[in-house]
Amino acid sequence: MRDLEHWIPDDAVIDDPVIAAIWEGIAWGRLGRADCAWERWEPILDPALAPWIAAEKGRILRELGLHDAAEALEAPAFDACDDVVIRAMLAIGLTADAVGRNDVALARARLAVAHDLVASAGAMPMARRQQLQLAWVSVEVAQVSGEEPPFDGLPSMDDLGRIDWPEAHTAGTGFHRAKGLLFAAVVRRDARLLDGALPLAPPILEWAIHLARHDVFGIDAVGDARRAWQVIQPPPGFEAAVAATSVGQRLAA
Repeated sequence: MRDLEHWIPDDAVIDDPVIAAIWEGIAWGRLGRADCAWERWEPILDPALAPWIAAEKGRILRELGLHDAAEALEAPAFDACDDVVIRAMLAIGLTADAVGRNDVALARARLAVAHDLVASAGAMPMARRQQLQLAWVSVEVAQVSGEEPPFDGLPSMDDLGRIDWPEAHTAGTGFHRAKGLLFAAVVRRDARLLDGALPLAPPILEWAIHLARHDVFGIDAVGDARRAWQVIQPPPGFEAAVAATSVGQRLAA
């Protein structure tokens, strides 16, 4: 359980066995083991928790390139959810789904909804993590729109190699810090930020960081990305779909 706990935020409530199973599934997802995450989530039948689980499943599917499958879970969950923090999480995910399909108009419209929901979600730790997610998807929407990506909410590095973390990162884990550095490196064109991301990154991010090193900065890192990708286990029933994605084909052994 120690490895799982490393990827669970300190504020997570784990004294309830059902909530604990959700957080364990999140941790397994960050370890690249979507098969284990689904194993934790599938027995949970409480309809009040269904939107949260849909958001987490959607995130994993999207990270593996399955934007349509992610949206198929997230869209009905968003319509059924009345918790503002989970609605914010789902709105951010749906925005990223639109980006993944290169639907610029829909991505912009969904981003506006996500901004409003994050603004109304308050300052609790889980809501502050949505501030981080919002910063990342705002970069993606700007990129697909052909606009200059925003720097708001992204870490930076000074001339001495010290990282300046936006305050919301105090509510996250190594996953959030690594992903923040990944986006910041691309936006700021600073490869040092990727060097800082690698020691913090869980397996679900390692391959993406290596591809950024190669594609953005010209570092020979495809072999590293390929080795990192081999750790990833898709959710049950999605193996062929993941293998057929552009990343799956590029990084196949």
